[in-house]
Amino acid sequence: MKRKMAVLSLLVCLYSCSLPEEIKHIDASKEYEQQQEASRTADLSGEQIFIRSCNTCHPGGKAGLGSSLANLNQKYADDAALKLLIRKGKGIMPAQPPNVINDNELNHLIAYLRTLESK
Repeated sequence: MKRKMAVLSLLVCLYSCSLPEEIKHIDASKEYEQQQEASRTADLSGEQIFIRSCNTCHPGGKAGLGSSLANLNQKYADDAALKLLIRKGKGIMPAQPPNVINDNELNHLIAYLRTLESK
């Protein structure tokens, strides 16, 4: 019985000693995730967002893996409709939620997209 109590006491001691370390690890993981989240969105310009998120499939606004953006102003004359398309995605185009492109950056991107037709 004394041996069981000694083993139990040892386990409790070991557990209580490791618990603060586990809490530190959890806190560090949360802080890292917050830093990663903050680094993904930094209030970039419309052109920077386009290069980062759109240019691979719509190179320079031209057709690539995605369609050409040449008639974007006619097809999406309303900014709200274009924002919805970008937020929700369509087909192989991935959604761009606010944690990827914040609302201010989305406004910058829309303004930049509107200039592509004139370039």
